[in-house]
Amino acid sequence: TRTPPFQMCTPSTASGTAIVACVMLLITIGIIAATVRWLMRGPAAAKPADCHPIELLEHAPNNYELASSISFILPLVGWLNRLEDSPRWAWLLGAKDNAQWWTPDAPLGWIFRVLNKVDWWLYRVFGVRIVYMDRAGFLAKCAVLDKPAYKQCASDNSAEGFRLMLDACEADHISATGRMMLNQLMNGWLDTRVAVDNYCRAHPEVTATPIKRPVIIIGCPRTASTFMHKLLAQDPKLRKPLFWELAIPSPPPDPATYATDARRSLVATGFRSFDAISPHFYTDVHKYHYFGVDEIEEDSVLVHYAGVLAMHGIAFAGDSAYARWQRDPRTKEAAYLVHKKVLQILSCKWEQPVQWLLKAPTIHSCFLEQLLKVYPDACLVVTHRQPVEVLPSWCKFVLSPMCATLWRHGTKHRLAEAKAREQLELFERIEETIARVRQTHGAQMFDVEYASLMANPMAVVERCYAHFQMPLSPEARGAMATFIAGSGSGHQNKKFGKVSTQEHADFLGVVGLSADDVTERLRIAALP
Repeated sequence: TRTPPFQMCTPSTASGTAIVACVMLLITIGIIAATVRWLMRGPAAAKPADCHPIELLEHAPNNYELASSISFILPLVGWLNRLEDSPRWAWLLGAKDNAQWWTPDAPLGWIFRVLNKVDWWLYRVFGVRIVYMDRAGFLAKCAVLDKPAYKQCASDNSAEGFRLMLDACEADHISATGRMMLNQLMNGWLDTRVAVDNYCRAHPEVTATPIKRPVIIIGCPRTASTFMHKLLAQDPKLRKPLFWELAIPSPPPDPATYATDARRSLVATGFRSFDAISPHFYTDVHKYHYFGVDEIEEDSVLVHYAGVLAMHGIAFAGDSAYARWQRDPRTKEAAYLVHKKVLQILSCKWEQPVQWLLKAPTIHSCFLEQLLKVYPDACLVVTHRQPVEVLPSWCKFVLSPMCATLWRHGTKHRLAEAKAREQLELFERIEETIARVRQTHGAQMFDVEYASLMANPMAVVERCYAHFQMPLSPEARGAMATFIAGSGSGHQNKKFGKVSTQEHADFLGVVGLSADDVTERLRIAALP
């Protein structure tokens, strides 16, 4: 029989091991806390008449700069996290065999689990945090967006969105690790927004770059939209945004150096840092959404630059002031004007015209009127699937290990039911918006039913191209056939994730919903 990990050390060696572990833990937390506080410091708030330093930016910053800056301690953090895999240390560091008080809801590295717990205790007892948001510096940056030069339109209140997002980061359920990540990302999004505006102002010819008939995939998430996205992406005539260029969009990428652009390595460095924060982050999240530096990515990040966080349902509470602002469609035209500026920057050095292939179901599907105001000739591909299959799958993603990097320990189980109901309301908004817009823009929509797509993907593609009167070249057809063949019998058998109907039914019960509830509230989801 296997000896339990806690019996592998004698009492004398166990006490010595505990002392060494405690000393190493204190040293590591001290290094991380000091580094994070230094990196998260911000510039003093600029006087109203001053020019803030970010107003001089033309090249977008690296949103993963925090990870790059602490790269010198990542090997140490990684080594310490790997101690958890050693039987000698597992009993003390919270191995899965032992339900220690810091055992996570999802697999964060043990150092960050302890950091989150200590941060929470200090806040509860003394009102101080190890990791905090730099309010003064961030609000000074937000004030830049209030200036007329950075207003996209009369209804632009992006600055308010960023300010409310900052307030939401101080919520009780956000962990120290979550604040550290959100602080860096939010500053990066805001800096990139200003850099994009500055670049377009310095190079006005960029804003004359046409964005003609973008193909945009909408509908509820988890409806095979990713498969449809990657299938259509096999057409070489469609321009597909890669993760690295969405993350650092300016200066414009050059087709001649596109495959070797230095920004790829900058984003890759940031990705590698997740191995220290959460050793299994990629493995777990890739079960729901596959991403990578050179992978085709959703364009939802482009509206982040206007303060519209596509995944607010994961990060923040549904009743927060930020969530209410995010759901309000009246101020989202500015987000799509920023979205278009970024596409123009990414397109301006390519042979014209450029036809983009885009996908961001949780954002575009909710704000279709605003999207069509900026892209009036958009080709809308609407994916459909049975709601009782889709909603549980999406809720599992919302409650997936991604939450462990943002939420405080124990929060996931307390908020699971509320989060599930929030996602049901999101699905209702999506379907109601699509039905409303269909009345005036039905000719611009092509509906894709899940069963038909799984049965004969190529036939669906042919009908889609015929509907939008787009030529389907032999080269595109061949590439798509190869992609379909490589996906196995039905794409769901590979990285797109096959689902179990019984598992989904069980999950609905856990979060206080039933199949009848979902079907009744989403009857509108049926094909027209």
